[in-house]
Amino acid sequence: MPYLKFFNHHTEAFQDSIWVELQNGLWKEFNIDNYLFNESIGDDKPEKWKAVFPYLTPISAGYKWDEKNKCVALDYYQAQKIDNVSLSTFLSVAERFFAKYQGKKIGVHLSGGLDSSLIIGLLHYFHIPFVLAGFMSDRFEMRTERYVQQLVSKLGESAFLLNIEDYPSFSHLEQMPKHQSPCEFFRGNEADKALARIFKREGVEVVFTGQGGDSLFMEDESNGLACYNIGYEFLMSWAAEFHYKPLGIELVSPLAEKSIIDQISNLRIGMPEDSSKLWARHFFRDFLPYELSDYCYVADFFGLTLDGLEHAKPTIKHLFEESYELTQHHVFSSNEIKRMMQADVYSFEIKDYIDYCGRIAIAVWLHSIFREDRDE
Repeated sequence: MPYLKFFNHHTEAFQDSIWVELQNGLWKEFNIDNYLFNESIGDDKPEKWKAVFPYLTPISAGYKWDEKNKCVALDYYQAQKIDNVSLSTFLSVAERFFAKYQGKKIGVHLSGGLDSSLIIGLLHYFHIPFVLAGFMSDRFEMRTERYVQQLVSKLGESAFLLNIEDYPSFSHLEQMPKHQSPCEFFRGNEADKALARIFKREGVEVVFTGQGGDSLFMEDESNGLACYNIGYEFLMSWAAEFHYKPLGIELVSPLAEKSIIDQISNLRIGMPEDSSKLWARHFFRDFLPYELSDYCYVADFFGLTLDGLEHAKPTIKHLFEESYELTQHHVFSSNEIKRMMQADVYSFEIKDYIDYCGRIAIAVWLHSIFREDRDE
């Protein structure tokens, strides 16, 4: 699934590219105020978003064009009812899914969390060989993930762990791939790229992630089968399109497979929201280390993110100055730049962080579309 497409209100048709329009000056008509407003109200209220281009509406993975209401809407998959579900039926469905990749060299993201560890445990159960790669850190916040990574890495043919602090959030903003509309993916772009290159080096053809587990194992099913936003919550569309596909690698979440979603949703039907994934820890205990099946914990890596933001200030300042030259918009004025550079990012409220990142997204986008192409 492409991470972005556009609905053209003149032709009433979808198009994958607006590069011609941008080259013809459409970027000058990008509405900065509307974009920042949209960011402020959140990803889950697209019906309230304001137009950012005059006649073209960007539609990211996980969203659709609602023709009736003439607005962007969340694109949900409704889980389908199945009778007589069990661990046995789940394993049959999972085995059929993995069989589609028979003969390909498999890689798996090694995060140390429950969801990717389950994928690793299932592959091991089905005797499917795989390569592991992920990020580690000696920071206190990563202590649990680091320990689990050491445990599950023994199940792979080989395992590679990069130090996440070598690929900090907000790094190399000026080298983001050219993209057609501001986006949020600049924060982890360098980490995504580095991991993809490790898998390429090892000859991997398909990489599995545990993306989507936070929805599938936590959703409130007490009132019946839930709906899931596969494109937004389960797929890493930016990384797949810009970092894995160019290397000839598929980036896939098994949890995004509709037949697997149906199995889990039916197995959990009638259950309330499960923020600790207690059901999943118990149900899949035979495929997990006991540290994940018998215990749960709260992880918070936002400190790493804020460290990256603070260290990126010199680059951000340059990009903001560049954006002001192009747009003359007040959010990039010298006074605003001074205020943002002096801001204590560690004391940000969420609305401050969202606003800051929205401005960075615009500046990074403008820089990318004017930057001369070069090998990166």
